[in-house]
Amino acid sequence: MEGLFQMFQKKIKVYNFITLFVFVSIQTLANDLFEGQSGEIISIPAAVQENSDVLTFKTSSGTKQLISLPFVQKDLMITRHHVNVKVNWVNFGESRITIADESKVNLSKKDKDRANKEAIEIRMALSNSTKEITPSFDFVPPVPGIVTSPFGKQRFVNDLPRSAHLALDLRGSIGTPIIAPLKGKVVLVGDYFYTGLTLILDHGYGLFSSYAHMSEIKVKLGDLVEQSNTIGLVGATGRVTGPHLHWTVYFDGNKVNPESLIQEGYLRSIL
Repeated sequence: MEGLFQMFQKKIKVYNFITLFVFVSIQTLANDLFEGQSGEIISIPAAVQENSDVLTFKTSSGTKQLISLPFVQKDLMITRHHVNVKVNWVNFGESRITIADESKVNLSKKDKDRANKEAIEIRMALSNSTKEITPSFDFVPPVPGIVTSPFGKQRFVNDLPRSAHLALDLRGSIGTPIIAPLKGKVVLVGDYFYTGLTLILDHGYGLFSSYAHMSEIKVKLGDLVEQSNTIGLVGATGRVTGPHLHWTVYFDGNKVNPESLIQEGYLRSIL
């Protein structure tokens, strides 16, 4: 009986040591300051070594995980995943358009109700990411067109500020094939008020990408697509001024700059 009691005491001590180690590790991370740009992905030391919900990478300097930084309009100090981060504001430029038809600027109640309902549907599709796919972050461009509107540009309509452009617009004529920039699962397909024919791919571990204003969708809900598979065609559906691909990338709960992801050796550069 005494032997069992001593063994139990040893287990308690080991448990307390592990708890203290994890607590001290997290506190150490919280005291460190990390830094990155608005809409960027950065790496931090992994606070928990074994966690199936967190994608980790083993490097020469230890195990790391990736976190996303939100779009900000001024330098901001935030806390994410137990670390303090300074998010640096970036001047992405601005765009100004004038629209004479007020009905296309100020939505009717019917259009607002539809847009709000669709926004909830999109958020639901982004709320649960698969762990069956491990993203390589080795993106390829979904279309070969040049960038016509970069990520982060501040938009003005009739001289009134609107939300920033948190996506990448790529030039393409109607019918230009759109390919999957990374392996993923189709988690949303639909025809929406703002974005027209739209689909979303889940690349795993909180990494998603969205394709809007398409003229045709070539895949269906639940399909698993490989990198470079054709998923649809460029179009001009929804509220647009001309044909193009509106490409949005989400990671770790934030919209991030897609233009960074297609740079050669991207993952290696941030680890």
